[in-house]
Amino acid sequence: MTDSIDDAIRERIAASGSTIYSLPDENAGLFIPRDQIERMLTHSLRGLNLDYALRTRAKVCKQAVCTALGYPTPTSFKKTKPRFPAQKLDVYVQKNNNLQIWNEEVDGERRYALIRVNDDEIVTTARVLTGEEVAQLDRTGTLTSKYQAKRRDDGVAGFMPSSLVSSSDTENMNRVLRPRRDVPDDVLASLSPIQSPQPGLVLSIDALYVRLGAVVGQSFADPGVLQDRNRGEGLHRLVCESLKLDGFADRGQFPDVPCQALEVKLQTSPTIDLGLFSPDSDNLIESLAKGLQHRDVRYAVFYGEVSASGSVKITGLVLSTGADFFAEFRRFGGLTKNKKLQIPLPRDLFFDTEG
Repeated sequence: MTDSIDDAIRERIAASGSTIYSLPDENAGLFIPRDQIERMLTHSLRGLNLDYALRTRAKVCKQAVCTALGYPTPTSFKKTKPRFPAQKLDVYVQKNNNLQIWNEEVDGERRYALIRVNDDEIVTTARVLTGEEVAQLDRTGTLTSKYQAKRRDDGVAGFMPSSLVSSSDTENMNRVLRPRRDVPDDVLASLSPIQSPQPGLVLSIDALYVRLGAVVGQSFADPGVLQDRNRGEGLHRLVCESLKLDGFADRGQFPDVPCQALEVKLQTSPTIDLGLFSPDSDNLIESLAKGLQHRDVRYAVFYGEVSASGSVKITGLVLSTGADFFAEFRRFGGLTKNKKLQIPLPRDLFFDTEG
């Protein structure tokens, strides 16, 4: 069954006349989900001999990827970023567990195909990771925030007024998830914070604003100035409580509360670190409902002040769709690093795809 699905995708891409350099067409059946690309590459490339000099190996591998996905093989490969723009895909051949990315940051909008070879340079399997997943593997602190912002109001963080920036959800959000103002508490209580959002079970942005407003004025213990992640967890717990969800859970991925397509930010200083994602991006979020884009996500930015007694008090809330985010916040770039990034891969990353 899976082979026939893969063949159908290849035939559809071949018939479309698309090349690997075509713009991603995410609405016409040509943009392949990450898990499916992983399966297609594993099945097609397994057994491929890549025992060549580095440049030749890279070319042979990219040719094989073209065939695996149904694209014509170009006579020469352009130096595009990513290498396969049509699928937002980069390809790396991995003989060891050290991913090396030269002269660019990890891109949250890309997929990274890691082609595993054994000691004889024979392909054994493939894994495809999102940029977010690759960034989470970095434990060295070498990856910098690509996007940052600051509220246009010049007030002091901790004293800024609350605001609902977006009066309604995006048109695409309304089409895909059909948010409602009146999702009952008992229904919300049946939802895990980390489950995928379900049509009709997502609060509308104005209803979210009312419920999240209950967090303003509340406090939680401050784990310390160097404990940003634990600080975020304290706020995250309050958010889950205000939404009446089934307890607290955090998978450490974007967005923070998937079941409500909600990203949560705690600000005790003016600068907001947005990480690898620009809120107004129209790229799809593979981990959420099919068809949902980054610009559809709701951003809850909570302002707080740290007291001398060791607590963080929430003093304000700004809620916005990603599409409207930069109407309230001023965008500016983070630092970039022009160097080789070396990211250690988990030893068991390839185990569950081999065989």
